[in-house]
Amino acid sequence: MTAVATHAGNTEDTSDDTPKRQLTPRRVWPGSRATIGGLLVALAALGLYATVRSAQAPPSTLYVVARTAIAPGTVLTPELVGAQRMDLPDGLAAGAFSSTQDDLVIGSVAIEAIAAGELVQQSDIRPDTGNDATPFEMSFRVDSDRAVGGTLRAGERVDVIATFGSSAQAPTQVIERNVLVIAVRRSGDSSLAGERQVITVALDNPEQAVALAGAVDKASITLVRTLDSGQ
Repeated sequence: MTAVATHAGNTEDTSDDTPKRQLTPRRVWPGSRATIGGLLVALAALGLYATVRSAQAPPSTLYVVARTAIAPGTVLTPELVGAQRMDLPDGLAAGAFSSTQDDLVIGSVAIEAIAAGELVQQSDIRPDTGNDATPFEMSFRVDSDRAVGGTLRAGERVDVIATFGSSAQAPTQVIERNVLVIAVRRSGDSSLAGERQVITVALDNPEQAVALAGAVDKASITLVRTLDSGQ
């Protein structure tokens, strides 16, 4: 309390007895932009974590590999091949055999040298015909979308269908039935229609070869996978 002297010698009390308002600091909340930014950072961190975990996960698919070096002409047996887990790019995986497809590998014949530990691929083997007198073999190019989507493998059988012309009235006929596929390779040429493959088939006689050659030259070829194992 402050006393102020007056001319009369009295003192005057100048204190203010009015209650003073207490100021509380205002709580500042983050703005919407800062909130969204924080959420994006959190999502990015979560995505990075998931990517790292995925990269650290072991391969999930077993693929057929050679246990030992395999020379051309060798009939593949369970002792010569095994399975190994690995991750393969789509292009390489399409030509490989998973462990569930080992029935297409066992009993086949190597047409290329396969090193120990090397992946066994479609282009490395062909079915064993069981006859030293090899039947007639013929290769031709076909668009993958006309060859069961490019999924054909050596050892399977197909019906060969030819369409002569491109009009709605173009005749279509079956050229050969139940033909054995010996080998499947990617074609080295480029096609505006898409990826192409070179299919090698086994034929029983020269008449079949002539009919197929004529169809390949004059028609659009379609291959139909058949489950019929008979001859």
